[in-house]
Amino acid sequence: MTRVFFTWTEVLERLEIDAEFLQALERESIVTRDAPPDTTGEYSERMLERARVAHTLIHELDVNLAGAAIIVRMREEMSGQRRRVERFLAELAERSQR
Repeated sequence: MTRVFFTWTEVLERLEIDAEFLQALERESIVTRDAPPDTTGEYSERMLERARVAHTLIHELDVNLAGAAIIVRMREEMSGQRRRVERFLAELAERSQR
């Protein structure tokens, strides 16, 4: 699976945000530069999604930056839990067919 990484400018353009907003997301650790050193780009698709969600929360739902940080993290935790439950259920189904 090929991972895609985005530059600072690409993130700004794709999300239609300004540099100050992206810097604020970085200060709050909502977004981090997580690309390996040998790649073109700085941000993973996951970080792009985190920035998109935070932007929506802040600009459309009037959530403050700290609240957006909590929501973004909780959203990822819930997604992880859902994946674990799905794997567990698939494993149970497999065992019951034996």
